[in-house]
Amino acid sequence: MTRAVALAVLLVACGIGVAVLVVRSSVPNVTSHECGAPVRDHVALVDALRCDGFRVEPTERSTALPLRGHGTVLTVTDIRTPVRIAAPIEVNSFWYDDTDLGGDARAIAEVDTRKFAPDGSLRDAGQRIYYLGTPHLFHSERVIVLYAGSDRAMLEVLSRLLGPQFAGG
Repeated sequence: MTRAVALAVLLVACGIGVAVLVVRSSVPNVTSHECGAPVRDHVALVDALRCDGFRVEPTERSTALPLRGHGTVLTVTDIRTPVRIAAPIEVNSFWYDDTDLGGDARAIAEVDTRKFAPDGSLRDAGQRIYYLGTPHLFHSERVIVLYAGSDRAMLEVLSRLLGPQFAGG
């Protein structure tokens, strides 16, 4: 499986190409909440996926300009029988924290969603983003999730947990 959001982000500004994305480093353990809580942030997303029968492993930090949230690549594996997704899938979860961002993280995440056109491209004509699959972008309060792929079961799960995608295919 390709790196879902080893989505090669390429920013082109003032004629200078700036490469982006997956920054490899260790990822801290995630504190858990309870099952059934609404998905409002990164931790609740991880918990909701785990409660839904998926193994979720944060594998590395990621960066996707122009998103200002902190990103983590999550490898999602179905552990239920029968399985809904046959192979592990990677999604990028960008979490928005008031302290880290120095302001209202919900508002900052909302502003970041408006940087994307309906097809998942960037609205700023001086910037380009390239995905390694069909882009699907989701948002709920303090989390933006990018999934570059076409697995219907994964799309259904993300839509159920986060609401309909706000951009992408």
